[in-house]
Amino acid sequence: SAASPVLLDVLTTDDLLDLALSFCTEDALRAAYASCRAFRAAAVPHLRRLLSIALVGPTPQNLQASQLGVFVKRTALVNGFASYSKAGDDDAMLWHAGQFWTVGVAAELGQNRGWVNLRDGCLRPEASTVTWR
Repeated sequence: SAASPVLLDVLTTDDLLDLALSFCTEDALRAAYASCRAFRAAAVPHLRRLLSIALVGPTPQNLQASQLGVFVKRTALVNGFASYSKAGDDDAMLWHAGQFWTVGVAAELGQNRGWVNLRDGCLRPEASTVTWR
């Protein structure tokens, strides 16, 4: 029997580019963004997805709720892991220390203390299934 046809004719060039970029690594997306204006508009949403983490939701007794928000990935590693700065607040950062992720003040970057912690030993904060506390 004949193979089912692939319906590429119904996809626009932008759709195909978007699909291809969705499988790119961060480095590949950065290179595409830097090298070609045509890729920039298509690469931006994928870069945002790869480079930011949104900490949202309730906190116990609404404590430290102001520390939640969108955190943007930095190029600098902290303790061998990715680190993030809070969008619009360079004094708040997210980093890995010991066995947990911490949101805290930039002056304490890399230390085992902060405002909010994620204690499950995950390698990436977005991979966790436990509650921040």
